[in-house]
Amino acid sequence: MEPFHIRYFDRMKFFMMTHFQYIHSTPNTKSALFSWASLFCLFFCLGLLAPTTALQAQQQEEQLARQYLKKGEYDKAALIYEKLFDENPRATHYYQSYFKALLGLKDYEKAEAVVNKYSKKRKGDVGPMVDLGVLFKAQDRVEDAEKQYERALGIVETNTVRLLANKFRQENETDFEIKTFLKGRELAKDPTLYAYDLARAYTRKGDIPNMMSAYLDYGKVNPKNLQIVKNAVAKVTKTEENMEEFQRQLYGRIQGDETITVYPELLTWAFIQQKDYDQALIQVKALDRRLQEDGTRVMRLASMAFTEDEYDTAIKAYEYVMEKGESGPQYTNAKIQVLKVRNEKITKTPNYTKEDIEGLDKDYAFFFEQFGKNPSTVNTLVDHAKLYAFYIHDLDKAIALLEEVIEMPGADKRVKSYAKLDLGDFYLMNNEVWESTLLYAQVDKAFKDDILGEEARFRNAKLSYYRGDFEWAQAQLKVLKSSTSELIANDALDLSVFITDHLGLDTTAVPMTMFARSELLAVQNKIGDAVSVLDSINRMYPKHTLDDDILLKRAHIKIQQLDPEAAMPYLEEILSNYGDGILADNALFTMADLYENRFEDTEKAMELYEKVMIDHPGSLFVIEARKRFRLLRGDSL
Repeated sequence: MEPFHIRYFDRMKFFMMTHFQYIHSTPNTKSALFSWASLFCLFFCLGLLAPTTALQAQQQEEQLARQYLKKGEYDKAALIYEKLFDENPRATHYYQSYFKALLGLKDYEKAEAVVNKYSKKRKGDVGPMVDLGVLFKAQDRVEDAEKQYERALGIVETNTVRLLANKFRQENETDFEIKTFLKGRELAKDPTLYAYDLARAYTRKGDIPNMMSAYLDYGKVNPKNLQIVKNAVAKVTKTEENMEEFQRQLYGRIQGDETITVYPELLTWAFIQQKDYDQALIQVKALDRRLQEDGTRVMRLASMAFTEDEYDTAIKAYEYVMEKGESGPQYTNAKIQVLKVRNEKITKTPNYTKEDIEGLDKDYAFFFEQFGKNPSTVNTLVDHAKLYAFYIHDLDKAIALLEEVIEMPGADKRVKSYAKLDLGDFYLMNNEVWESTLLYAQVDKAFKDDILGEEARFRNAKLSYYRGDFEWAQAQLKVLKSSTSELIANDALDLSVFITDHLGLDTTAVPMTMFARSELLAVQNKIGDAVSVLDSINRMYPKHTLDDDILLKRAHIKIQQLDPEAAMPYLEEILSNYGDGILADNALFTMADLYENRFEDTEKAMELYEKVMIDHPGSLFVIEARKRFRLLRGDSL
C-alpha cells in the first residue's frame, strides 16, 4: 500500500483538475469567480498542510526504522534509512543510523559509499573519518582503521576536540579519546585542560597512575570539587600498591610547588584512609602554619583521631593548638578536649599507672583554677567526678562535684540530668540505695518521653534487680524492651531473659538473690565480698543453672582488677563445659577482646571474632565482631 501522504496528494490532484474543468465550462461569471476563489483557498490551505503532513509521515517512517534497528532487523531498517538519507543527505542522524544498519548487515562496500557521500556534504567533519576507521576495523583492517583515526586527529581544532573525543568514546576507542584530549591540551597550551575527561578515560582503560595524575590536575584547578577526586581515588587505593603510587605522586607535586594546598590536603586524606593519624597530623600542622588557620584543621583531625581511639595523636594535636597561646580562638576548647582524651585513654586502656591518675587529677585542678567552674566547663567537671569515683575511689569527692553540677545556675538541663543519673550510681556504690532511687525517679519524671527518661527507668529497674525485687524489675523491663534506644532495649531484654530463665526453673529465689547481691557488691567495688557471695552459691547450690553466669562474672571481676590472664581460665571453662549455652558467644567475644587489646595477639583475636560470626550468627556481638575482624585484617571501612 502506498504511504498516506502520496495517496492524499493524488486525491487532491484529482479534485483540483475536476474543479478547474468546471470553471472553464460554466457560463456564469459569478459562479466562475466563486470557483476561482475556492480553488485559491484550497491551494493556500494545501501549502500550509502539505509540509506538516509530509513531516508526520517521515517521522512515522523514522520511528519504524528505529524499532527495526533496535530489534536487529537491519535489512528492514536499512531500506527505510536509505530512502530517508537519500532525501536528506546532510542529516547526521539519518546517516549514522543508516551506517549502523549497513554495518549490522556487513554490507561494507555500501557502508563505505555512504560514508564518502556524507563526507562530501559535510566537509571538515571529523565524524566520517572515524566511521571509516570503524568500518575498516569491522573488516579486521586494523592498520587502515588507525590511519583514519590519526587522520581525524591530525585535523582536529580547539573547538572540535570534545566532539572528536566523544566520537571515539562512543566507539570504545579509549586510546584515541585520550590522544584527542592530550592534543587539545597542546592546541590550547594548557597542561591541565580536560583533566576530568582524561581521568575518566584513564579509569576506563585501567591506567591507574595516569588516572591519578589527571585527577590531581582536576583538583588543582577545581579545589572546591576535591571530594570528587577523593571519591574516585578511594575506589582504586584499596590496595597498598595503588595507595603508594598516589602518595608518591602527591609528594612529587608538593615538592614541585609548595604553594598549592590541595596536594597536602589530599595527602592528609590518604593518611587518614590508612588510619595513619601521626603522618596526617604532620600535614595538617604544616597547612595550619601556611594558611594561618589558628588550629581549626588540627582540631578536626584531633577529633577524628579521638573517635578512632588514637589517643596519643589526638593529645599531640590538642597540645599543638594549646601551644599557640591562651589568646588563640581554639585554646579553651583544646584544653577541655585534651583532658577528655586523657581521661578516656586511662578508662579504656589497662596499662595506666597510679602516677597517670594523679597527674590527670592535678591537670583537672589546674584547669578549674584557670577557667573556673561554670556552664561552659560543666562537662569537664562531670568527667573529673567520674575519675574520683572509679579510679581514685573517693566517692565523697565525686558526689560533691556532681552536686555542684546539679546546683549550677545556667548549666544545661540535660547535662544536669545526666549528672543526676551518675550521682545516683555513686550513691548506689556508696550503699545509699534510697538516694539513688530518688535521683533516677526525678530524671524519669522530667524526661518522661525521652531516651534520658528511659535510661533513668532502666537504672531503676536494675536497682530493683540488685535488691532482689525481681517482680518489680520485670514489670519495668517489659516496657523498656520496646525502647527507642537500641542499647537500652537490648540491655532490658538481656536482663529480663536472665531473670526469667533462672527464676522459672527454680523453686527458690535465693540463688538469684545472692547472685544479684554479688553484682551490686562488684559495682560498689567490694570485690572480695562479691567473690565470697559467688563462692557461697557454688557451695550451697552445686551444678546450678547460674554456674556459667558465675564463671563469666568471675572473669569480668578479674578484668576489672586489671588481671586479664586470671580471667582466661573462667572463659575457657564456659566454652568447654557450656559451649552450647547462651553465654558462649559472650565468652568468645570477651576472649577475643582480651587477645586484641590486652595480649596484642592479632591472629588469635581474629580467629575468635570469626568464630563468633560463624558459630553464633544470631548473637548481638556479631556486628561488632565483624567490624573488629575486618579492621584487624586491614580492610578499609
